[in-house]
Amino acid sequence: VSIPFILLCLLIARAEYHIRSGEQWSFEITGYDPRDLLRGHYLQFRLDYDWGTNIESCNDEQKCCLCLTKTDKKVPKVHQTSCETAKTQCDGYMQSAYQNSLNRFYISENEAKRAEEILQQARRDNNAYLSVSINIKGEPKIIDLLIGEYSINDILGVGEHKF
Repeated sequence: VSIPFILLCLLIARAEYHIRSGEQWSFEITGYDPRDLLRGHYLQFRLDYDWGTNIESCNDEQKCCLCLTKTDKKVPKVHQTSCETAKTQCDGYMQSAYQNSLNRFYISENEAKRAEEILQQARRDNNAYLSVSINIKGEPKIIDLLIGEYSINDILGVGEHKF
C-alpha cells in the first residue's frame, strides 16, 4: 500500500522540480476547430509559433530542436535547427519530438463550457498563451494556460483569485 503512494509522491516531486528548474516561455495558441475546442476534459489547441528565418535546416525529426530567441514581444522567435546548434546558439531550445505533448490543457468538467467561451474570445483577440517550462534537456512541461496575463483557472474562479 505504501509503495504506490511513495511512487506517486516521487512523480509529483519530479514534475514540480522540472517546472521550477526550467526556463519559462510563452507561446500563442490557436484552436483546431472553433466549434469544438473541448474534447473530454481538455481544451485542445495548437501552438502558433512566431517563425523566424531558418539559420540551418534540420531534416531528422529525432535530432531537431526548436531554437527560441527572446524578443520584445511576449513570445519568442522560433526556427527549427539541429539540437547541437540550438544548445549553443539559442536563448532556449525545445526538442521537436515533444511538440505534440503541448496541445491540450486539463479543465474541470464543471467549467468546460465557460472555459471554451473564454478561450474562443481570447483567440479572437490574439490574447491566449500557453506558459511552458523547458528544462536544460529541451523537455517542455505545461505550466498554465493564460488569457492575457491571467491564468484561465483564476479567471474561472477555480484558482487563487476570483474575477
